[in-house]
Amino acid sequence: MRKFMMAVAALSMPVAAATVGIVGASGPAGASSPLTCTKVSGSLTGSVHFKGCTTPFGKGSAVGTSLATGGTISWAGKHPGSISLSGTVSSAGQGVCAAASTEYDASDVVTAVSGSAGSVVKVGDHGSGEFCVSKTGHLALVKGTVFGV
Repeated sequence: MRKFMMAVAALSMPVAAATVGIVGASGPAGASSPLTCTKVSGSLTGSVHFKGCTTPFGKGSAVGTSLATGGTISWAGKHPGSISLSGTVSSAGQGVCAAASTEYDASDVVTAVSGSAGSVVKVGDHGSGEFCVSKTGHLALVKGTVFGV
């Protein structure tokens, strides 16, 4: 369970400091943050995908199992690069998630940045995210929130 929770925390990586109250993005759509993604989905045991992200990011991916200890989001395409994070996670129980799913709120700090990401995100930036995770490990952003740093 702890590994599962850390995986989610890592996900919230540079996630917007929105909801968890750090640099402002994981809250309601539209919160201000230099990097936001409107869709995060995937599996804690497979790949996690970040889509609808602000320029220069576009979309990125991470290995779900690596997120248990912090993790790195890699950005491909026109502006390749990566953002590494370290963080904590807490559970609100079911929260606003569907039955048989659990809400996890993550808070992270950026520990490394490479490529084009460095023009927007800096080491030490904070982020957060709110995720619903099913019993099978599938995760998605809480409806109406964004992931940001």
